[in-house]
Amino acid sequence: MGWFLRILAALVGIFAFGLGAWPVSLIVLIYLVYSLRRPRAAPLRQEVLPRPHRARGRLVLGGVLLLLSVIALGAGGTLSPLVFLVAGLAVVFWPILRIGGLTSLVVPVKDSVLLRSKAFPFRWYTVAEVKLESRDQTRGITAMDGRLLVFAGRAPSAFLIVAVCALRYGQAEERVIRDLQSCSRMLSQRGAHLLPLDSADAVRRLSLTLDRLNMGTVDLEGVASLPFDVFALRAREGVVVSHRAFRVSAQGGPASIPASDLSVPRPPLLAEVVEKIGEKNGWPGPDEYSTFLAAMDASRAEPLADKIRTKGEEGGKVTVETPGGAEVRLTRAQLRAVARIYR
Repeated sequence: MGWFLRILAALVGIFAFGLGAWPVSLIVLIYLVYSLRRPRAAPLRQEVLPRPHRARGRLVLGGVLLLLSVIALGAGGTLSPLVFLVAGLAVVFWPILRIGGLTSLVVPVKDSVLLRSKAFPFRWYTVAEVKLESRDQTRGITAMDGRLLVFAGRAPSAFLIVAVCALRYGQAEERVIRDLQSCSRMLSQRGAHLLPLDSADAVRRLSLTLDRLNMGTVDLEGVASLPFDVFALRAREGVVVSHRAFRVSAQGGPASIPASDLSVPRPPLLAEVVEKIGEKNGWPGPDEYSTFLAAMDASRAEPLADKIRTKGEEGGKVTVETPGGAEVRLTRAQLRAVARIYR
């Protein structure tokens, strides 16, 4: 907490006390005392990027909203003080909410491919793995728009994050399937396909404790040399508009979607970034799921009964096979989603 914000908070507390709103003053005093605490020593980690400084204009706006809350309270308002208070706190602490992960925390929806935001119940996500027909067909990835996650390691993988807003589960599911349908048609022409993860599998994949890496440059020139475990980026119309690289410090923890919150002033082409990541990380090769999804895409116009047949269920997963012999194991939630996406 910088001195500018401390002074602003102190002024709000004094003004509130003068209006008789002593509970607000007490909260401000506790917050000021807490902000002056001596931080615990921590081992230096050269690669971890410190949190960005808050913009002064945003703090002024937040302070004005907090003052309006106090004024409304002194004027005998009932709902308006709460509205201004929540708005002011949200403006002041938005970087903490956005970067710290509160808005990206997710929980699984049972028997579904959807995840639900823990902070905002009307925000829904789906994590879809990108399956390539060959290692050379990364141009499918370069054609994507939206949020992408790349996991490095022995089994490199890439995921598309689909986010929608909806009041009800049914609405969210329809919108997610519609977005995945559109994206899958475009990707299939480039040798790439989408496999939505079951929500339980997605949560296991996202339950990581991450440290942000210092890129050194926001131009993504050194991506191939970065020791990242997870790379998050946001693409729009073929260029990368924001990104963030992470190291995994521990397995487990609350499931959250890594933020790509580092803006790029000179956006590079997504194709260039994909090439750099491929040099460092490699891209996943084809597997039985790639073959299965390619067969589903090729037979979109056919009835579902002619495209796949089930061979039994074990451990919560159904074994399905295409007429061409591609056999995979999917949860029923995945099977329902795949059947609707590739139709």
